Amino acid sequence: MSDIHTRSDDIGGKASDMVRDFTSQAEGLKDRAADAFSQNAAQLKDSGAGIAQSATRKVEDVLTSQKAVGADYIASLAQAAERAANQFDDDLPQAAQYIRQASHTMSNVADNIRNREVRDLVSEVTDFARRQPTLMFGGAMLLGFAALRFLKSSAPASGSMESNDRFDGGMQS
Repeated sequence: MSDIHTRSDDIGGKASDMVRDFTSQAEGLKDRAADAFSQNAAQLKDSGAGIAQSATRKVEDVLTSQKAVGADYIASLAQAAERAANQFDDDLPQAAQYIRQASHTMSNVADNIRNREVRDLVSEVTDFARRQPTLMFGGAMLLGFAALRFLKSSAPASGSMESNDRFDGGMQS
């Protein structure tokens, strides 16, 4: 009986040793996996930061190259607003005055865009929009109204020509 008892103690001891070895190996594997994960996470973070910096530089390069185009566009909008203000002079002189002020402001903005760095411009526009959202919205509406007025006044009168063609066509048939 002692032989069976010795064998069971021996088997129990071996099983305990195997469990301890397995636990130790599992902890070692866990530590190695955590280290590998940390290293990979750091590499991914560095890689992501590099990609973000590269993308930021590319966006800044594109914005810088398009800065002159945007400034020219804003200057042309200022000229359109000035022409719209001229049309308002007779009917609504006060509105013409406001449109003219907006036109001068747009001209100044176009000049600032030409002479400033992209980062500075984005920062200033963002700050201004946060401080004066109503003014930004009102300015956008005023510019839209002035541009619409200008576009309507400068569009060819194609509708009257079509009606004349229809009338003439009806007479000849």
